Amino acid sequence: MRTAAIAAAVCAGSLSPRLEAAVRCDRDCLIGIAKQYTAALVSHEPSRLPVARDVKFTENLVPLRFGEEGLWKTVTGRRNYDIYAADPGTGNVVWIGIVKENDKPVMMAARLKVVDRRVTELETLVGRSLLTGADTVAAPRPDFARIVPPSERSTRDRLVAIANSNWDAMEHGDGRLAPYAVDCERWDNGRKTTSGRSPGPAAAAAGVVAADDRSCFGQMNSGRFDNGNRVDPRRIWAVDVEHGLVVGLFTPNVPGNVREIKLRNGTLLEAEPAELVPFTIEQVEMFKIVHGEISKVEVVLGPRVPYGMRSPFDMKTLWTEH
Repeated sequence: MRTAAIAAAVCAGSLSPRLEAAVRCDRDCLIGIAKQYTAALVSHEPSRLPVARDVKFTENLVPLRFGEEGLWKTVTGRRNYDIYAADPGTGNVVWIGIVKENDKPVMMAARLKVVDRRVTELETLVGRSLLTGADTVAAPRPDFARIVPPSERSTRDRLVAIANSNWDAMEHGDGRLAPYAVDCERWDNGRKTTSGRSPGPAAAAAGVVAADDRSCFGQMNSGRFDNGNRVDPRRIWAVDVEHGLVVGLFTPNVPGNVREIKLRNGTLLEAEPAELVPFTIEQVEMFKIVHGEISKVEVVLGPRVPYGMRSPFDMKTLWTEH
């Protein structure tokens, strides 16, 4: 009844200042709830997190019982590693951090949907991948915590478009489709996976590109991922305009029928045996966007899953025409 009354008051525009403040959850409120989640998880006390009665919980795309299954059973601690993206407009907050699973450090990401200061959705991805540096990475890059001056902020739609352009570049093997900053770096599960500096959008457009470029730009421009790969769905978890962050769940799908990959430099690359079976990659990526360019990328990379596997939050995409 209380929730219904609040909803009616919202529609009527008659909320008192005190009640309005209680219902809304600003950036500090959202991050506070994210911190409550990590405390509840590590202590194995789900009751420490305020959740709705019908809270929806997933881990690595699979629906599980909140507080009872998955990492809730295997977590044994955490490292002091925290990155947040808060989106008060949608009520979503994302935490990327490092926990210990049976004493082994592992990178993870969590999206919490907050309504009336209670969690209604908890979507997690645990980076149980052979590629990891979760035990050795020193600390989060400070860029993700830096506030973008108001005069330099991009709009929400612009930030999402820039993040999506990364996947366009990957699918088409053309780094020019995304605006990679010269200082762009990508880290997967706490390990740096790029090297060197990107040429920058202007130089890239002019064709000033090294053949052996392993930068953010160079890897996407190489054509290495032109193996029938399609990144779908591309679901945004949160847009933090204040910090220039876009984070989402992105699932590249590899059909397994491409035996040879023609790189941009003309080399024919024989596909690895693991690429000759259909599979999907589950990953959460956070983009730091500065002056309209992708500057830093933080990735939580999960294990490969069956081709076309979807999160329950994305299942409608299987039945909806695009």
